[in-house]
Amino acid sequence: MSDAVEQLLAALDELMPRDEVEAVYAFPPVRHDGREHGVAVVSRVMSGERRLVYRARYVVPLKGPDRGKVTVAVEETAEVGVRRRADEAGEAEPVDLTAWKAGQGERSTAE
Repeated sequence: MSDAVEQLLAALDELMPRDEVEAVYAFPPVRHDGREHGVAVVSRVMSGERRLVYRARYVVPLKGPDRGKVTVAVEETAEVGVRRRADEAGEAEPVDLTAWKAGQGERSTAE
C-alpha cells in the first residue's frame, strides 16, 4: 500500500468509524505537473443498511519543498456508487483493509 493511500485511510479514520467502512477502491494514480493525483471511492455502511459513497482525492507533490506531503480531501457524493471512473482508463483496485481495521479504537497519528 502506498504512503498516499495510508494517508487517505488516516483521513478516513478522522471522519468515520472503521467498522462502517465496507470497502475502499483506489484508482491508479496519475502524474501531472510535478504532482501525483489519486482518487478512491469509499463505501460506508451505516446503521440500518444506509450506504454512503465518498470520493477521496489526494495530491502528492513530487518536487520542491513540499515533496511527499500528502493532501487529502474526502467528500460525500451519493448513497450509491460505481467502481469505474469514466475519465480515466483502468479498473479500481480494492484496498486491503485488514490491518487498518485491526487497529480498531486506535487513531492514526500520521502527519
